[in-house]
Amino acid sequence: MWSNLLILHSNDKNRDRESFSGLVHWKTCMRTLYIGDVRIFDISLTQFSKHYQTYVGYEAYKLLLEIVSGIRSRLLGETEILAQFKEVLKNESLPQNSLGDYLKKLRDQIIEDSRKIRSGHLRFLGDQSYGGLANRYLKSSEEVVLIGTGNLAIKVLPWLLGKNRKVTVVGRNPEKLQEIANKYPVDTESLDTFIPTTQAVVIAAPISVQHMIPSLRKDTIVVDFREDDKKDQFPNSLGYISFETMLNSLKAQEERNKELRKKLEVVVSELAEERENESQNFIYGWEDIPCLSN
Repeated sequence: MWSNLLILHSNDKNRDRESFSGLVHWKTCMRTLYIGDVRIFDISLTQFSKHYQTYVGYEAYKLLLEIVSGIRSRLLGETEILAQFKEVLKNESLPQNSLGDYLKKLRDQIIEDSRKIRSGHLRFLGDQSYGGLANRYLKSSEEVVLIGTGNLAIKVLPWLLGKNRKVTVVGRNPEKLQEIANKYPVDTESLDTFIPTTQAVVIAAPISVQHMIPSLRKDTIVVDFREDDKKDQFPNSLGYISFETMLNSLKAQEERNKELRKKLEVVVSELAEERENESQNFIYGWEDIPCLSN
């Protein structure tokens, strides 16, 4: 069924220099994917790509399943990635043609297989979400500033509100800020003019916050989920926790997770093989669609 699946994948820091029209685009903090079908995309266009690797067929399916299940995340089994995948491939975002139907089927099967992996192998790992990780460091902070309005910020936000904290969301896009304010009990502020006065700040957007650092209280806790800190200079007096520091704090689980990742590679391969065997039982299945461009 997925012998024609095409995925272009990159976690190169310069990946935004290339783009591929005609494919579904999915960008996370760590990686960018383009998803489509080799029957309607000229795969030769990717052979000279400097930043993207090309996956076709069930190798593409395996890659996507590993990503959505959180196997390829730095925080093993992270839960936010599944929600992002659902959002990117939601019905109203897909083309209203045969390609859209193809991608809906892909989405549903990836979600089904991901749930099998999570329920069977990724339970009881401790912090499996960035929101849960943030809570570990924020402790009893009663007021928190959340910087960002993107997917990561939206996934972290419910965790911050869970302890009845006062949360202020700071961002550049006034429309997104309004959407968040309509959905959650938060205050909102513009990034350009905001001056922090709270004891805790969570950075969940790939932007520089250098301009507000001089205004931070000396006892401020800063939880930074950026992989690239934009060379912001935080004074030693702050309780600054980088993303790398957070991941290093989980090293006690590292050896166990290393073995688990190896085991999960086998599980993913078995699930992909099952999907491949299913498709071979269809005489008039997806493989018989002559063209997906209509």
